[in-house]
Amino acid sequence: MAAKPRPPELARKVAEAYAELKSAHAVAVKLGISPSTVYRCLDDVNIKRDWHPPSSLREAIASIPEPEPQPSPYTIERVPQQPAFAGGPVFELLSRPDNTFLFGAAGDLHAASKYTRWDVREELYRYFIEEDAQCNFDTGNWIDGFFRYNTFDVEAHGLDEQCSILARRHPRGLKTFAVWGDDHEGWMAQREGINVGKYCQDVMQAAGHEWHDLGYMEAHVLLRNANSGKTATLAVVHPGGGSAYAISYSIQKIIESLEGGEKPHVALYGHYHKLWSGLIRNVWCLQTGCQQDQTPFMRKKRLEAHVGGALVRLRQDPKTGSILSMTPELIRFFNRDFYAGTGRWSRHGPVTMLNRHVHTIR
Repeated sequence: MAAKPRPPELARKVAEAYAELKSAHAVAVKLGISPSTVYRCLDDVNIKRDWHPPSSLREAIASIPEPEPQPSPYTIERVPQQPAFAGGPVFELLSRPDNTFLFGAAGDLHAASKYTRWDVREELYRYFIEEDAQCNFDTGNWIDGFFRYNTFDVEAHGLDEQCSILARRHPRGLKTFAVWGDDHEGWMAQREGINVGKYCQDVMQAAGHEWHDLGYMEAHVLLRNANSGKTATLAVVHPGGGSAYAISYSIQKIIESLEGGEKPHVALYGHYHKLWSGLIRNVWCLQTGCQQDQTPFMRKKRLEAHVGGALVRLRQDPKTGSILSMTPELIRFFNRDFYAGTGRWSRHGPVTMLNRHVHTIR
């Protein structure tokens, strides 16, 4: 059996060390490899095993080809970035035996923001698990990112630091399938060309979370019936733009812009920090709320934050795959102290968090 080819960069390291040390054994000790590997590397670049004058060694080293730079596994493959659904469905969810699906829908966590409501995220996941939900679909902005808008509103800067906070504090015990948008975590994708979704998935899975990247902006999930194999399409979307004068208006215009034949059966929308459900052009649709208090930016823009999430039950026709009904349970965490005193918005340190409770309206 032929020996495995040795990488050129190893031959270069061996040759350079041999030029300095003049001893194959010394090179082996320095590089932590066997003497036989040293000899084979020297043979690869035509350096004999006796001593050579420095000039001939330099010539031999110069003749070794430079290694080809390897692309980062987190490099974005296409510029401009394409929505995830362009490559087809990225995930499949199997129905329960009674032809239903049950899953959480909660996004816009904004981890690393001073205004992130970890208590709300934890309570939502506890409830999803208690109700035997199959997973949670996260509609994006799972970290806050960093830009001039939020410089003083984040606990940490940098993709790794913010993903580490997410991995350390995110609740466990339920699979999470997450898209990412072109804002917040997407700012880093725009500036540095990083596939932030894949990077976050690796960080989260290394920390023991069942976290799966659905891709950029809009992903399509197949809802497959366990009894017949028939399917429907669920879109998990992080759109863009500002909130409209009416809560439903932005979602209406998005669905109205879709051509016939490309509409999903069900669509979950993040970004707007609103809780709402409806039926538009035969698409069951839902806005998934947020787990972040109103920030100074939102206050300035007169944007309300619907802090909470949703538990969604779908009933599927096994004969056609069509979604016959959607029963969304919108879970809203109301604040009990609208005026929280000094420190509610702080540019220099921790902020005063509002006391929120799922049962109390104020």
